[in-house]
Amino acid sequence: PASTPEHLFESEFFGHERGAFTGASAQRIGRFELADGGTIFLDEIGEMEPGLQVKILRVLQEKEIERVGGTGCRKVDVRIVAATNRDLEAAVAAGTFREDLYYRLNVIPIHLPPLRERGQDVLLLARHFLGRFCRKKERPPLELSPVVQRVLLAYAWPGNVRELENVMERLSVLVDGHVVAPEDLPARLLQSVGDIALLPEVEEYAPEADVL
Repeated sequence: PASTPEHLFESEFFGHERGAFTGASAQRIGRFELADGGTIFLDEIGEMEPGLQVKILRVLQEKEIERVGGTGCRKVDVRIVAATNRDLEAAVAAGTFREDLYYRLNVIPIHLPPLRERGQDVLLLARHFLGRFCRKKERPPLELSPVVQRVLLAYAWPGNVRELENVMERLSVLVDGHVVAPEDLPARLLQSVGDIALLPEVEEYAPEADVL
């Protein structure tokens, strides 16, 4: 968030020395040092502040970091995987994202379609999340009723996978029986899809992996 001091983000990424800022009572190793020789995932890279963009660019170019409050650089060899839901080319044109950092990151771009365009993936992910949350809460597994499946497939999922995960966690807490019914779903889902009776039936899913 904009109200978070930039040095706290730097501390998370690069670490800090004891006494580097108020509250820094001990030395901390940052994410880049911890990931040395491996991979670090930077989510929502398009939201990064300009000052931090410069420091991330330095890591990519020089392969070194400096802890907050430190006096020397440390070499790191890290593969960066970055994700964003923003159009970074437009952000570069608008001057809110560094062009040099964009081209450093944009080596092998992968476009992941939004959840609403991924068909039966919605149900696969829903069952995965629901099963995981049920196991975590040590409760019997929940099943999605056929009508609920139709609603999940018809909903646009503006929040993508995170929204789906959130809904499944909510169901794992609130559903008393063993089958999720339409009335268990958040009201916004039901209101968004309209008349449930008019929703298309769920087609039987045959994974391509089973086809020789």
